[in-house]
Parts: sequence; structure tokens; C-alpha cells
Amino acid sequence: MKIMLIWPPLAKKGRIAPLLGLAYLASCLEKVGHNVKIIDSLAMRYTLKDVEKKIKNFDPDVVGISATTQFIYEAYSIARMSKENNPNCMTVLGGPHTTVLSRKTLEECNFIDIIIRGEGERTLLELLEKKKKEDLIGVRGISFRLNYKIIENPDRPFIEDLDSLPFPAYHLLPMQKYVVNDTKLNIDFFHTNKQPFGTITTSRGCPFNCSFCASNILWGRKWRSRSPENIIEELKILRNKYGLRKIFFVDDISTVKTKRIENLCKLIKEEGIDISWECPTRANIVTKDLCLKLKKAGCQTIGFGIESGVQKILDFLNKGITLELAEQAVKTVKNAGLQTDSNFMIGIPGETREMIKQTLAFAKKLDLTYTTFSILTPYPGTKIYEYVKKHNLLLTEDWSKYTSFNPVIRINGMSSSEIKGFFRKANLTFNFSPMKIIKNIKEIIDKKAVGKPP
Repeated sequence: MKIMLIWPPLAKKGRIAPLLGLAYLASCLEKVGHNVKIIDSLAMRYTLKDVEKKIKNFDPDVVGISATTQFIYEAYSIARMSKENNPNCMTVLGGPHTTVLSRKTLEECNFIDIIIRGEGERTLLELLEKKKKEDLIGVRGISFRLNYKIIENPDRPFIEDLDSLPFPAYHLLPMQKYVVNDTKLNIDFFHTNKQPFGTITTSRGCPFNCSFCASNILWGRKWRSRSPENIIEELKILRNKYGLRKIFFVDDISTVKTKRIENLCKLIKEEGIDISWECPTRANIVTKDLCLKLKKAGCQTIGFGIESGVQKILDFLNKGITLELAEQAVKTVKNAGLQTDSNFMIGIPGETREMIKQTLAFAKKLDLTYTTFSILTPYPGTKIYEYVKKHNLLLTEDWSKYTSFNPVIRINGMSSSEIKGFFRKANLTFNFSPMKIIKNIKEIIDKKAVGKPP
């Protein structure tokens, strides 16, 4: 079958990265003989009209669309285009938003045939084998229409053996389009610091229970990992075939099992894989010994979410950390010679102006290498979403506004414009202040002078 997998376009362009979710689906489909194309609309700067042309030219039997909450309306448009091009085309939609709101999604868009809930690799293969709607009753993990009724089949168990999945179909992605600035800013000093990069998923799931995180909707709370040997083979492909030296581990958390990540570090050194990489962890599992081993294996940056400088807010978010622990983790990472990358949020229920100021002050005190601020967004399926719905705090369910930089929660005592003002101030203070810009330029010059990888 001819299958087109699409990531929708969005008017506001952010940083782009390889679409590992679609690439995993594509590799599974190619393995059994399907003809697959991936359309990364963000990387290619496509509009909906561009996507429509691609659909008409390829004329697929199946269109699979992946969409997060803010992309859902564009996904609906792509489903409509696909049906207008070929009424017999099967339209399939997946992602965290539709996993939670599968019935609502099918009710909102008549052009979507099937919703895949959760992990999609095994589910998509099985539903393509069935073909007829009458046969889909036994396919776990899908929602669909049958005789004008919406059927929601039981959930599919998560994939336990991640090594059994083929490597992502990188050859179907526009790998030359994925570049990152040394400074991680959306600006390019002197147009000299853009570097190609790759991404890799070494595990799925997160055993922690942050109330704002939507990741466990797709991957679950059970942490499942690939073997170090399997990861090494994929890293070799990224380094040797695509020439990439900058690699981001895009797990929820990479360091749940210390022995596993230590074995991976050992293999990276033994195999002589010349890469600079970044991985996510948590403040409460950072240790000096682990940081030193990561550093020796080429890890450059460790990322973890701190979220707030107010303990009351951290407890509300169910972060499971303290301010003291976060501060100690940053010191541990710095002392090992690694860079720090952390996230903070504002616009949280119960937050006051003074609390936001405390968060800004705490972030400044930590002096992180990279600091990102966002506005809390209550994605469907999260505990925060349930909380704000229950307390009538939602300002809108226009999903296009669920962007993490647009207030969608009512905060007592503060207007949306005031929260957005704090958000702008935070990002200007930490990313675009004169001192920060001078520091970033100096880092770029120093790296070029000594020939360090980005």
C-alpha cells in the first residue's frame, strides 16, 4: 500500500527536530513491504496547500497524521484534503491529544476514519492487515466509526521489548533541515553557529507523576528501555551515515537505571563514537559519579525540569523535589563540567505575582547554562487539566491556543496579559539580556578557536 505519514504545518514556527514517532512507524511499515513517505511540514516550511499538493501527487491509500493538541485543527484539514483527493483513502490520526479525546475527535471531524491510541507501531500494522471496518473490532488500541456509531476498542499493551523495533526511517526525513544553534536561542549570531543534529529515543515511559505532563498518555508510567548495544548501533548510523556529532536523547528520562546508562557510556567510549550529546534526567537522581561518567562519554548537557522557585507550587505540581535538592543538583552537574538546561513555568493555579518573582529570582540564582520559561498549559489527560476543569479555571478549549506561551488558565488576581508580560520578561531576562548575548558570542568564538564540537 502507498502510505503517507504527515506532521501538520503550523503558522508559528518553532524549533524543528526529527520526527521519531513517524519515522518508527515508517520503518515498521517498510519492513513489511509498504511504500511510505513522510511529510515533515515544519521542517520543509510547508503550508496546508503544499501538503495538499503532496497528497495529490502521491495519491496514498492511507494517510496517517500525528498531531499534538495545538496542531489538531491542521490535522483535521489534512484529513479533509485526503478524502477530497480520494474518498477511499483511509485516514488515521494519532498522538497524545487523540489518545485522550478519541471520541470527541471523531465527533469533531467526519473526515477521520480511525484513531490510534497510545503507541502506534503494532496497532497500525494490524489495522492495515484487517482492511475492512467489520474486521477492526478485534484491533486493540483504536477508535473508529461503525454503522454511524463510535467504537472504542480496548487499549493495547505497551511494547515491552523496544529492541524489537526497527530503527527509525531516517532516510525518509529531511535530515539536512534539522539544525540547532549553540546558544539554543531562536537567533543566529553572525549566521555561523548553526549545527546539524540528530535525536534518539533510548527509553519510553516515566515512573514519576508530575501533574502537568502529557507524555505518559502515550508511553505510560512504566519505564521501558532499549539495551545499550541496540542504542550504540543507532548512534553509529547517526554519526557515520549522516555525519552528526550533536545528538539529543529525547526520552522522558534517560537515567532511571544507573547501571544501564553507565554501560552505554562505556560502550560509547569503547566504540570511539565521536559525538556530543544531551540527555534528560531529574534533580532527585543526579549524582556526582554519574555526571562524571556522562562527561567522559561525550555528554555535554544534562536537562531537567525545575518548574518553579516556590516549594508550594512544586508540591502542587507533584514534582517530588525540593528547592534545596534542585539547587544541589545544578551544583553537582556544574562541578562535573557539564552544562545545565532547565525548564520553568508560570501561570500556575494558586500562583501570585510574588511567587512568579520568586521563581525568576531562583532561576537567576542557579545561573543555568540554558533556561527556558513557558506558561503552564493543561493538556487533556493530565491531572492539571482535570483540576482546572473541575474548578472552572479554563479560559478556552480552542486547542490552537494550547501552545505553552499563551495563557489558557484563569489565575486569580492576575490577568492573562499580565501573565504573558511576566513570560516575555523572563525570556528576555534569561536569553536576550546584553550579558547573556555577550556570553553566548564568547562561547561560540571559543568553540571555533579550539575546534570543539557544538
